[in-house]
Amino acid sequence: MTVTADEKKRVILPSARPGDTFDVQLTGEGKVVLTRLERAQPEPAQVTVEKRGRFSVGVLKRPIDEEALKEALAEFP
Repeated sequence: MTVTADEKKRVILPSARPGDTFDVQLTGEGKVVLTRLERAQPEPAQVTVEKRGRFSVGVLKRPIDEEALKEALAEFP
């Protein structure tokens, strides 16, 4: 298979999916070796509920993924 880089140094790999991550190794002979890395499985969020004023608020121990937040909010009317 042959691919060509565009003016922004991008190459399209037919078997790659959006979000794939690759390890790039350059050899001294001008070869480039790409190795697809396994996707990390996200851990379920652990939420604690705290009372703040008159409201109960869910607090996470890690930052919220913006895309996951958009998906969760899309379920509300």
